[in-house]
Amino acid sequence: MLRATRSAAPRLMGCRALATASHPQDYMQQTKIPTYHFQDSLPRLPIPPFDKTIERFLYASTPLVSAADLEETKKLADEFSKGVGPKLYQTIVDRDKANYTSFISKPWFDMYLETRSPLILNINPQLTFIPDPNPKKMEWASRAATLIWSTARFYRTLTDEQLEPDLFHTKACMGGSGEGFFKFLNGRGGDDSFKLVCSSIPKKYAFYGAYLYGSYPLDMSQYSGLFQSTRIPHVGKDELKKYPNSRHIVIQRGAEFYKLDVLRPDGSVVPGAEILSEVKAILSKPPPSKDQPHLGLLTTLDRDAWARAREALVAVPANKAALEEIDSAIFVVCLEDEKTHNMLTGQRLMLHGDAKNRWFDKSFQLIVASDGKAGINFEHSWGDGVAVLRYFNDTCQDAIKSALLSEAPAKSKATPVRFSNPLPPAVESAVKEAGIAADKLINSYDSDVLEVPGFCAGYLKKKDVGLDGSLQMVFQLAHYKMYGHTASTYESANQSAYKHGRTETIRSATPESDAMCRAFVNKSASIAEKEKAFRVAVKNHARITKEALVGAGWDRIFFALKHEAKTQGLPVPGVFNSPGYKTLSEVILSTSTLASPNIDGGGFGPVGPRCYGIGYTTGKLRGELDASLRGVDGFACGVSSYKRNTRGFIDAIDSALKDVRTVLG
Repeated sequence: MLRATRSAAPRLMGCRALATASHPQDYMQQTKIPTYHFQDSLPRLPIPPFDKTIERFLYASTPLVSAADLEETKKLADEFSKGVGPKLYQTIVDRDKANYTSFISKPWFDMYLETRSPLILNINPQLTFIPDPNPKKMEWASRAATLIWSTARFYRTLTDEQLEPDLFHTKACMGGSGEGFFKFLNGRGGDDSFKLVCSSIPKKYAFYGAYLYGSYPLDMSQYSGLFQSTRIPHVGKDELKKYPNSRHIVIQRGAEFYKLDVLRPDGSVVPGAEILSEVKAILSKPPPSKDQPHLGLLTTLDRDAWARAREALVAVPANKAALEEIDSAIFVVCLEDEKTHNMLTGQRLMLHGDAKNRWFDKSFQLIVASDGKAGINFEHSWGDGVAVLRYFNDTCQDAIKSALLSEAPAKSKATPVRFSNPLPPAVESAVKEAGIAADKLINSYDSDVLEVPGFCAGYLKKKDVGLDGSLQMVFQLAHYKMYGHTASTYESANQSAYKHGRTETIRSATPESDAMCRAFVNKSASIAEKEKAFRVAVKNHARITKEALVGAGWDRIFFALKHEAKTQGLPVPGVFNSPGYKTLSEVILSTSTLASPNIDGGGFGPVGPRCYGIGYTTGKLRGELDASLRGVDGFACGVSSYKRNTRGFIDAIDSALKDVRTVLG
């Protein structure tokens, strides 16, 4: 869902670049149901009722502000409800009826592209691949070439619409009821009959065929932004730009860039053996001098500063041509001379490194360290984690299953991408300023990890409490124990079940979670009272999570209302300056979880100076801090902050986990 525009929601789904012929030898898979078969029949994202939205906003504000500030917030919300609010809401509803998209799509793109913060740490997250079990394939050049080749194969499979559609299968037909005439279809979602039936139904009605089987097709519009795309800086608002005819990647090593074709003129994938030969040729050269200007640093600047530097850069024709090569690349590869050493240093290498050997504007960068550890760092405006995770999982497994590559003479050689020497003075100055700012930002960032055996899905299931709700309550309790109050919390709910769905916010800090925290720190409260409060809070978290998933949250429609007022040139309604909204807008606990056996860690930066970024999961522990825990079921999390006593918060989480275990038994 991406195009070179600053207005309507980008739309490039189904772009068949270079698909002049089919290339079955290059496919990771061949699907009976075309990749985008369900796109024209996906349900619309519901727009929550206005009155209910106000009610949910006030509910979320309640545990975060004082009684006086809550009354002020209620007053301003009432003025909004009796004033311009319903008119703004109706405009959104009317526009949504006239367009087959989601009401949040354009405002959300605008939000990302108008953000002026540097992409490094603020916007771009990272995911780290598990190692290849074959040590020979972890050799630097082999690892890089194999992942490049597998990524090109994924691109080819996607572009030729041979990638199986994203579907969520339940075991019960008729959208999960499991009853009625079609109950003989229970448990058959995804089988051969399902594929035959769904592929035979016209696109306009295909969703309903999947629904009969109890399967839910997911929106795949964001896949068009995965390859051949980049974010272009402009003063005030950036641009997402797509280059559908490119056949090359750009390999970055320090200050040097190389262009390498990974597709033949007919669109077929260059053999991995030839890619290996060219990667080795690049690595055989001495490492670039650290005294050279590292133009990748420019992508770490404030977006307006980078836009001005870019204007000076492209004023020289050679530089304009060089930038075009990077912008139009299918993706960028960063060959990292550093080693990962351990999990923490590895996570930081994939998240930011020294910021010199990166191009943060690209849709994603494939980073390969000299010890073979690899990961991706992706720009967030074009899409959320669904497309990225699918690419990540499929590519990881394809690379592992592939044979060890042997070198072969390459028909297409890697050629240097050359910028002018010297650079324009304004650009040289911007690079130096960017280096100083990036070093300062990176040095202000801190991260740590925690692994706790036993606190896992199996344990919580035995105790009859929800997994995610329990973990979110642990984070609430940790913050309360450390600071003595409840804090604004963000958890993402994916809405890809709807046409052009993005995300909704699960506001884990609730009156129920606040009451639970108060009970746990109350020395007079009994174990039974604490357990009751915990169970009530976890159950309530399940309720608000469900609301967020089915389009009944409040954050996105509230944001859309504010965006609509701005679009109409109206003054910002007072409710958006209320104590409640201001407090909710400063996220203190930013939480995220991704479960995949192919992930060897992931990370993202805090979203503000007082924020803790918390990435968490349960399952087999890695034994990062204690080798005896390797393979043991448990809970693991990584916490980051701008040196806001990260270790202290890790300890608070550990203490909260012990408190909960004591209560649950």
